[in-house]
Amino acid sequence: MNIQSLLELELYFADHMDTILFPVLAEKYYSKGDYYRARKVCEIGLGYHEYDQEGHYLLGLVEKEAGNLKAAEKAFIMSLNYPSDHLNATLELCSVQTELERSPKTLFTHWKKVLELDPANEAAQVFVQRMDMQLKKEVSAQQKETKKRIVASKKKLADPPVSKKQKEPLSAETKPTNPITIPDYKEDTEPLKISNRLATFTMVTVLKNQGLLNQALEVLNVLEQKGESLDRIKNKDNRIFNQYQKVNQLMMN
Repeated sequence: MNIQSLLELELYFADHMDTILFPVLAEKYYSKGDYYRARKVCEIGLGYHEYDQEGHYLLGLVEKEAGNLKAAEKAFIMSLNYPSDHLNATLELCSVQTELERSPKTLFTHWKKVLELDPANEAAQVFVQRMDMQLKKEVSAQQKETKKRIVASKKKLADPPVSKKQKEPLSAETKPTNPITIPDYKEDTEPLKISNRLATFTMVTVLKNQGLLNQALEVLNVLEQKGESLDRIKNKDNRIFNQYQKVNQLMMN
């Protein structure tokens, strides 16, 4: 059989579809642009010879020409899953994956393989050099970011945030003042019935702190009647003393 003859190959393949020569016939169809027959021969041949490297490579070429880039990528990858290297399959894989916009890391791996098989390949040289610089920059940026996070984490551990419950004591100048509002004396306020024995300056203070100013004034009146000196309450709280005097003046009028 003359393998250079398309007719003889077709006749032989028709009687021997399990032949190992199927890639030769597929290549004949491919070179003539008959992609349908080329794909059909590859599919039949790979059905018998699943691990034929050249068969997968030719199927990848057919799929690429037909615009089926993902199918072509799969076929080229299959053709590279063998111990023997295949430069053309690797080049075609790089071409397809570039069109599919695969990750830079994936492209770098396969273009680097091309450079290993063909050190003089200019396309591979340019791509590998460019990607090598880009990957180094990315690694450097990641390392810097990781270092910043570690420093921030250590600082956070060293200076834990102040709890909402923990408040710094206010200085004398910044302490808020809550002035006590002394209500005006009302004559209709129910009088506090207290004996002379229970009337003390301490009771005056207690009543005032409870907001019972009128009752506190009544106790002061009892104390004055007992002959107690009001200088003590005057020195202690001028406001209540002044209010007491005001009440006395109102009563006198």
